[in-house]
Amino acid sequence: MSHDGGSQALSKQKAYQFGDFRLLPEAQALLYKGQSVALGGRGFDILTLLVARAGEVVSKADLFSHVWPDYIVHDHNLKVNVGNLRRSLAELDPTAEYIATIAGRGYKFVAAVENDRPAVARQVASITSHHTAPPEVRQLLGRDDAIRQISEQLDHPGYVTIVGPGGAGKTSLAVTVAQHCCNEGKAIAFVDLSTVTDPRFVVPAIASALGISLGLDDPIAGVIDLLRSNKLLLIIDNCEHVIAMAATTVERISAAVPGARILVTSREPLRTRHEQIHFLSGLAYPDQTAELSTTDALQFPAIQLFISTAHGAGVSEPTDEYVRSVVSICTRLDGLALAIELAAGTASVLATSALEGLFKNGFDAMGRGARDAPLRHQSLEATLDWSYRLLPDREAILLALLSVFSGRFNADDAEAMYSAGALVPMAGRDALSQLVAKSLLSAQYDGGTVHYRMAESTGTYAARRLFGSRYREEARRQFAIRIRDKLQIAEREWSSQTSREWLGKYRRQIDDVRAAIAWAFDPAGDAALGVELVVAALPLWQELSAFREMLEAIDLASSNSAALVGLAPLGRAKLSTARAWAMTLARHMHPQTEDAWRESIFHANGSGDAGFQVRSVCGQAVFLAYSGRPRTALRSMNDFAASKGLDWTTAPDGKRLLAHIEIYAGELNSASAHLEALMNDWGHLEEGHGLSRFQVDLPAGIRLSQAFLCWLQGDSDRAAVLASRAIDRAVDLDHMISLGNAISLAGLPIAFVDGNLETASQLQRQLADVSRRESVGIYEGTATFFAGAIQSARGERAGFTLMQDSIAGLLRGSWRARVPFYRSLLAEAYIAAGEMQLAENSLRAVLSEIGIREERWWHPDLWRVAGMIEAGNARPNKAMRYFQKSLDSALAMGAGAAIKRTQLAMAAVDVR
Repeated sequence: MSHDGGSQALSKQKAYQFGDFRLLPEAQALLYKGQSVALGGRGFDILTLLVARAGEVVSKADLFSHVWPDYIVHDHNLKVNVGNLRRSLAELDPTAEYIATIAGRGYKFVAAVENDRPAVARQVASITSHHTAPPEVRQLLGRDDAIRQISEQLDHPGYVTIVGPGGAGKTSLAVTVAQHCCNEGKAIAFVDLSTVTDPRFVVPAIASALGISLGLDDPIAGVIDLLRSNKLLLIIDNCEHVIAMAATTVERISAAVPGARILVTSREPLRTRHEQIHFLSGLAYPDQTAELSTTDALQFPAIQLFISTAHGAGVSEPTDEYVRSVVSICTRLDGLALAIELAAGTASVLATSALEGLFKNGFDAMGRGARDAPLRHQSLEATLDWSYRLLPDREAILLALLSVFSGRFNADDAEAMYSAGALVPMAGRDALSQLVAKSLLSAQYDGGTVHYRMAESTGTYAARRLFGSRYREEARRQFAIRIRDKLQIAEREWSSQTSREWLGKYRRQIDDVRAAIAWAFDPAGDAALGVELVVAALPLWQELSAFREMLEAIDLASSNSAALVGLAPLGRAKLSTARAWAMTLARHMHPQTEDAWRESIFHANGSGDAGFQVRSVCGQAVFLAYSGRPRTALRSMNDFAASKGLDWTTAPDGKRLLAHIEIYAGELNSASAHLEALMNDWGHLEEGHGLSRFQVDLPAGIRLSQAFLCWLQGDSDRAAVLASRAIDRAVDLDHMISLGNAISLAGLPIAFVDGNLETASQLQRQLADVSRRESVGIYEGTATFFAGAIQSARGERAGFTLMQDSIAGLLRGSWRARVPFYRSLLAEAYIAAGEMQLAENSLRAVLSEIGIREERWWHPDLWRVAGMIEAGNARPNKAMRYFQKSLDSALAMGAGAAIKRTQLAMAAVDVR
């Protein structure tokens, strides 16, 4: 290419202008007064990032990530390259300062910059941290018309499917369209189905991306509710390999919420009634049969993509011959973005003179796709096969080995696989970096860690290569071992990190867990390793509330009696306890839950682990309390402490639970002493005490129990403050069990009974959201009950039905705790409506409750409501006898609030 011709071609590129300089990132060129400026590759990368973020301080970490993404380099390298860049700019324009050093922070481009690029929609922050955000994508070339057309389609009812061959750039286009369509405060939720290998996991993947609980009986109903109430745009990516399930699911969502904005990507249409299709072909490329100048060729987006990718890998200024070769390659690849990037990555290691012949022969030889497959699919497969065959042995081996990972993996994960392919660590690390350089792996920084990922088509291709290799079984074994080891590390961190922190690190591991367990329990696998995997994965299932999946895995492990023989006693205890918790915290408590807890205690005792014995006994106590037997729970805990010589002070989580159950049993004075001691020792909100998993963060738990107690004792103001602090802390920790308990057991009932209907309404909506994320029956039942109670208090008779239905639902799920309380509130609602017979029926039903003699905290109010019914039936003397029983019971218990309520009721009765 001549210098003048090259300048004319580059001048047409979209550019940044500063002073007399013109920066063309897509062509990797810097012009000064129209003349090309020679810059090293590192210098150009540094300049591009600084100019793109002109006026901002760009940290050294960001520069290292951008310029040396796959290497650890010394600060000196950055200083030298910045110094060289400054000198190059100063030699041409000594009058201006372009790059300033910000001491201790980084560098800033300080000159005025004009950008003739079209405005790029910035990444919109998610409304809520519970949505999975889309991946970052590069600015698209040649897709302006597609972006406009799809944006217009999204304004019509139904969903839009972007249909095209693998590698056409469907995902990048979907994310870009979403960013253009979403304004400030609107969220984008992203579902990646590329890691889902079984159609059964399509629904869990969609629910997880939206923060909907995996434990719900029908998670898609939760998705539908969320889309009705939130202005978010949902992207469901890579549907083709699970298309039947994806089509059924998306059609159901779209039919229920026609106005929802949903983008789907697939290699073929989903073919449902509400689908709008946008067919996406490859990027535009020149017609080889037409006479075309180099300048004109450089205007095609396929050519621009190839050259910009190759330039990033170190290719020098493109010549006329080079551009002609690129046109030939892009034509053979049908303009598919992924194939072009792969080809350009490999081109970086070839001499320009060898490019044309080698690529041409390679593609001709690899045209082996199925005869009935689309030509574009054959071209992509040919490109992948060609790229693979160009790899040195160690890179080819590692590419195949890494295909075992379902999604992202880090350098340590990769290192764990080296031995399966007989790779020494140094050779493996070099191969890893070369796979990134050749675009067969993508690398992304996340929280200071580099994560790698294969494109879907690359992973599929590499997996086929692994399938026929002698390394396959050892690779699958090493993969399972690696996942087990990671999960064991995760378990150690689980007790000291918040849910947000912990899930941020390990949530995406679930697909690898499933794959490793599937191999381990296969006849060709290793069931003993599978049992260890199940034990190690328990915290992840528990944090995801995937109780059903966890139970299935535990049952699978338990059915392999030979494999269980080698499991340590503590492992057996973990399995049995997790099984019991899953049964307890299901939407409907499992009928064998009581037996499961006895088995848990048996194995905990057998483990010899004192801490785990405490956890098991406390778990059983929670089950007993939830099922309406608090006094039985107290006896169990106290008998255990006596037999072990345990002082509950040394087990603060257990002591907090003991105090809370004492409240239910009506032992308010003992509970008060325990909670005051706990508040002094553990109640400081600023201290990050570990979480009592499946229960609550300890400081939040102490406050919710204290709030409950203070309210019963008559100090409503302090109770409201304590409940609010418990809720705020749970929200800050993003720990849903802590939040659900704080609202359902303290904040919501306190606000409602004290008449603060606006606060109660806000808390009810918050609890309903928690119940969608955590499929715990008591949360759903409580949220539904108070929704009805609030309606009833506002004079809406429809509230009665909600209250009745919620009580029936709680009882069906064996959630008997607080049911007498709810029945009495329903009776009061009937009294207020003048329905005395219905009120009497509701209160009479309390007498049939199994645990009515054990759950004593609300006994004074049951007598009070009985008196109100008698008063409403014009039997004042009988009413007064009930009121007196209420006062006697409240005085004996120390329930000051009940005394006040009963005195008010007595004052309203005319005993003449």
